[in-house]
Amino acid sequence: MLPDHLRDLVAAHMPIIALAEAGPSASDLADAPQLDHWMAMREFTGRIVLFGDVTGHPLLHDTGIVTSQLFGIDAKTGWARTLSRWYRLGRQLTLDNGAFPCPRGFLPVTDPDVVAAALAAHADEIRRPAAEARDQ
Repeated sequence: MLPDHLRDLVAAHMPIIALAEAGPSASDLADAPQLDHWMAMREFTGRIVLFGDVTGHPLLHDTGIVTSQLFGIDAKTGWARTLSRWYRLGRQLTLDNGAFPCPRGFLPVTDPDVVAAALAAHADEIRRPAAEARDQ
């Protein structure tokens, strides 16, 4: 049996992982906030988040944000899925000469393969205890 905190984490993350892997529908993105000048960042915990300028956010409105944990992203087709919602992706922030004033506890992740590997690793970390709990 899983400890309560792990059971709660698995229960919260499994549906989001499934949504991110399936990708958004047109209706998912129709009212999704737009994220411009965005960049993937790794928190000190290892989680990937997005920084950017959001418009149309239902709670934060139009401002600079750090998203909740990232679960899926396709920059080519212009979407991202975080723990809390879908985002339409606009222009990605590019680093000039690698200079970027990183907030304390965050590091930029500019390689899409590194982002994909981190998201896949998290999905595996969530699926493992879920499978173990089913097998008990």
